[in-house]
Amino acid sequence: MAYYRFNRNDVYNNTLKSYPSVKFVIYSGSTFYNNRPNIGGAFANPIRLTDAGKISLYELNIDRVSSSTGRFIGPRSVSPDQEIIDNGLVYSYVVKNGSRIGFRTSTVSSFDNSSYGDIITSSYPYVSGISKEFYNTTTPRSSTSYVSHLLALKNTINHYRYISPHFQYSSSARDLDTAQTGLINIPTIFYGSQIKKGTINLKYYVTGTMVGQAQDSNRDGVLYSTYGNDAGSAVGIALYSEGFVLLTGSTELAISTDAYTSSYAPGATAAQGDTPKWIYFGQSMSGSITAPSSSYIMEMSGTSYNSTMTLFATAPKGQLNQSNNPTFVEYTTGDFAATGSKAYLENAKRSIKNTVSSSYADPTGSFEKVTYISKIGIYDEDRNLIGLAKLATPVKKTVERDFTFKIKLDI
Repeated sequence: MAYYRFNRNDVYNNTLKSYPSVKFVIYSGSTFYNNRPNIGGAFANPIRLTDAGKISLYELNIDRVSSSTGRFIGPRSVSPDQEIIDNGLVYSYVVKNGSRIGFRTSTVSSFDNSSYGDIITSSYPYVSGISKEFYNTTTPRSSTSYVSHLLALKNTINHYRYISPHFQYSSSARDLDTAQTGLINIPTIFYGSQIKKGTINLKYYVTGTMVGQAQDSNRDGVLYSTYGNDAGSAVGIALYSEGFVLLTGSTELAISTDAYTSSYAPGATAAQGDTPKWIYFGQSMSGSITAPSSSYIMEMSGTSYNSTMTLFATAPKGQLNQSNNPTFVEYTTGDFAATGSKAYLENAKRSIKNTVSSSYADPTGSFEKVTYISKIGIYDEDRNLIGLAKLATPVKKTVERDFTFKIKLDI
């Protein structure tokens, strides 16, 4: 087998920067990601075991439901509470040992109470989706044992004061410790490295009519109202790298009311609700609040970096025309090797099979060495195979032909 070293111009490392579009439609307690509908399966509805507004990590347990199979996984434990029942779902597990590796969802006490050798399980799917937290004027930001997500962002918000004075947790204009604030959390799986500046677009609808629109039109993270009663004013800020949107606009966008707070009980009069404001944007994601008359659209673009390695493997002229494949030589039923106490001799006169085609049935064309390249191995400096590229169709290699194969590898 021949080895060839990649030259300086044979290997290229590239990074592709892309801006995938992200769109969330929020209505009546449901969220839809990139217009993806809820799809029902033959056994599970929805088929991914999560709603259309969330991403299912690893896409496991598609169209599966938990049901008793009457089987157990592994040996049955003496203690019934330690038995691993096969419910037909894919799950993750670890075995408790001296490494003390466990799941983040497991408490320290439950881990310590299990015995060494016990199987600790978790469940799929793991899902990720956007969320909304609403902080009223009386909502505590912290206590002796609790720090709210809003207060936890205080240093991060103040860090961006050099960009705009709107990035201040507490100022003469407003204090986030007491002001009504809407906090939207966007997990990084939706946008990659950071949210692309200038792409955030929020639209506020009441009974199907748009009453407000806000954008980061200056690309500085400050959200300005571009449509509605408060057009031109700052209604919030966006943390591009952290994936948070803080909404502080409290101007009334329309005269109608909706169920934006938990105090607006089902069947209550409209006067007990509140008028639409930017602090209520996406409010139907907040627990049991539905706000049935309001809907929201949040659009943006993420920033994704994809690194690729491109390799050019060359098969030179006059080389790679020999093969150890038994079909490379003429077939014969006779002996072609002899062995002894001091030697092993092969028949040196076995002819190479002529695969050149001819216009006639019996004779073949003039002899020509022909091989077929079907795989290309990539080796490290110690000649350890680290990659294998397979061709969809073997390539015919003759003495006077040379080929260069382009191999692309995502890293």
